[in-house]
Amino acid sequence: MKKKIAIILSDPNSVNYEIVEKSFPFFCNKNLKNEYYFIGSKNLFKKKIKKNLKKIKMINISYDKKSNYVKDLFKKAFDLINKKKIDIIINLPLNKKEIFGKSFAGVTEYLAKNFNKKNKETMLLYNDNFSVSPITTHIKIKDISRVITKDKIINNVKNICDFYARLKKKKINIGILGLNPHNGMDFDRNTEEKKIIIPAIKEIKKLNLCNIYGPLSPDSSFLYRKINKLDNLIGLYHDQVLTTFKYINEFKAINITLGLPFIRISPDHGTAKNIKNKNKANPESFLYALKFCEKFANSL
Repeated sequence: MKKKIAIILSDPNSVNYEIVEKSFPFFCNKNLKNEYYFIGSKNLFKKKIKKNLKKIKMINISYDKKSNYVKDLFKKAFDLINKKKIDIIINLPLNKKEIFGKSFAGVTEYLAKNFNKKNKETMLLYNDNFSVSPITTHIKIKDISRVITKDKIINNVKNICDFYARLKKKKINIGILGLNPHNGMDFDRNTEEKKIIIPAIKEIKKLNLCNIYGPLSPDSSFLYRKINKLDNLIGLYHDQVLTTFKYINEFKAINITLGLPFIRISPDHGTAKNIKNKNKANPESFLYALKFCEKFANSL
């Protein structure tokens, strides 16, 4: 059965249209397993992409500089999700600060709030061979210790295990990092490893959802995952796992939000305004998202 997938064009002041144009041959394939719909301004699309519009399906939203155009696109996608007219959302990059201001740290949090899943959402950076997930996302380093909880760790593991059970029909191997250097072995006993992370791991083992390892020393965690064939590494904060993951996979990765009533995907990079209109944008991550949908949409 074909899935209906909405692609939100998002920020006009970005490389998004260049990425779409470079990916255009994908949408000309007559053998696609899913139906793809662009949500955005048809007029902007015509101005920025010199391709045959007949090859794509477009849900037109008028562009108005005075309104929050990108939020209007998301609202339309949410409405279509609620009416069960689309199944999956792919949003192209956007400037979080410009769109959400101080209301939301990022798209992950914005989605969770709109679907009453606040604190139940999970950010997963996915490559077919390996994925990572941060317990906390876009917060200041000084706030991490205060925000992480045993329940958040357990929730992330449950979401990831459910995702992989549907996607690849297998029980996976997950590693959880410690927060402190060398898991706090050089500090006093009152560490996050002792208070939060180890109790969470003990609880997860009782649930028997996956093979769980940890806490792993952060400085050697990526070596450990290679030796022990881990499917996923869970870090305590954003850059603890994303930095090395992005170095390894470059553009062959996508950002997936789990824990919602639907799957949301985005390319694993930003708006890249500094190279806008310079024909330098790399479409690989967007294409990876599209190919992921072709391969797995019916399992999600």
